Amino acid sequence: MKIHYLVTSLETGGAEFAIPDIVQTLEKLGHQVSIIACEPRDLGAAVRLTEAGLTYRLLAKRRRSLPIILGSYLATIFSDRPDVIWTSLSWGTVIGQLAGRILNIPVVSFKHSASVRFHTYWLRKMSRLWIGDSQTVVQFLRDEMHIPAQQIMPWPFFCSNPQAPQANAWDGQSVLQLGSVGRLHEVKNYAYLIDALAAFLNKHPQLASHIRLTILGDGPEHEALQAKIEQHDLQEVVSLPGFSGEVECFLAGLHVYVQTSRYEGMCIAAHEAMNAALPVIATPVGELREAVLEGQTGFILEGDLTAAFIDVLERIFAQPAALRQYGQQARQYVLNRFSRELYVQAAASITANITTSLGDKLHYQTSTK
Repeated sequence: MKIHYLVTSLETGGAEFAIPDIVQTLEKLGHQVSIIACEPRDLGAAVRLTEAGLTYRLLAKRRRSLPIILGSYLATIFSDRPDVIWTSLSWGTVIGQLAGRILNIPVVSFKHSASVRFHTYWLRKMSRLWIGDSQTVVQFLRDEMHIPAQQIMPWPFFCSNPQAPQANAWDGQSVLQLGSVGRLHEVKNYAYLIDALAAFLNKHPQLASHIRLTILGDGPEHEALQAKIEQHDLQEVVSLPGFSGEVECFLAGLHVYVQTSRYEGMCIAAHEAMNAALPVIATPVGELREAVLEGQTGFILEGDLTAAFIDVLERIFAQPAALRQYGQQARQYVLNRFSRELYVQAAASITANITTSLGDKLHYQTSTK
């Protein structure tokens, strides 16, 4: 089966960072996949594609209007017609759905969060099959987007790595290293996280030299977050080092991972942290509701974020030994639930469904290796 994997952009982000594993898995199952991005943005994900030996095509060199991007993609299809357009993220999905409707090509769409933009909801029936990146998103597709169950399949796009380096548990004496990985965007709620940390240190000023928070990533909120750090006089406590491709090494140097997102689907960064044996402090959104279990794999921030965050840090400083147990249980959770075998099985089930339900519309039959 010839697939166009059409994504909104190659910017820094979980859905974009998952592309190499997704594409390589589909290729190992015998499919031909072309990666196409509507626009570049910061190209943070392009580095991972290059490292994986994958090539990609950009429909535009900068942000352009829908008619221009659609026209560029239609021209691409005329020279390289796929059997299926597989879309990812909202803008890529709109372009793919319109192109598929115009040229009568089946569209499969990945959904990566339990939220929806108006145009995605309005055009939802233009995709023949929807893939949820977690059970939370699968439920959202069914209950909130009203997509029939037979047109929804799960493919959690996090795959655990038993060989990933593990973090050292905090000894209770050294500086407590907190960290997060993500695009500096308001959906990640980093501004509130900085406010909450400032409130904790206002209550416990003696601990200012015993705690550090590092947020790895870049994005549109960088300047605003840096201003907030300076507003609270936290320059020695909070750092924004920018984007880095060395996420595994970064996680291995932490003691606790923090995810304060407003909404999520499958949060890859948090699951990578669990893979590194890190306990997680998280808001109960998306798949984090299932993965982060209070008193088992981490801490849940319920209700007021500031009050909840202060309470969690107070408990950590009071009982640092608990972090080791939480971290090991977090690692075991992702190793068991998100193994490579289960990841490939999910991909195989999806492609089998596509070839069965859309077989009469495909140009040629899929072969398997």
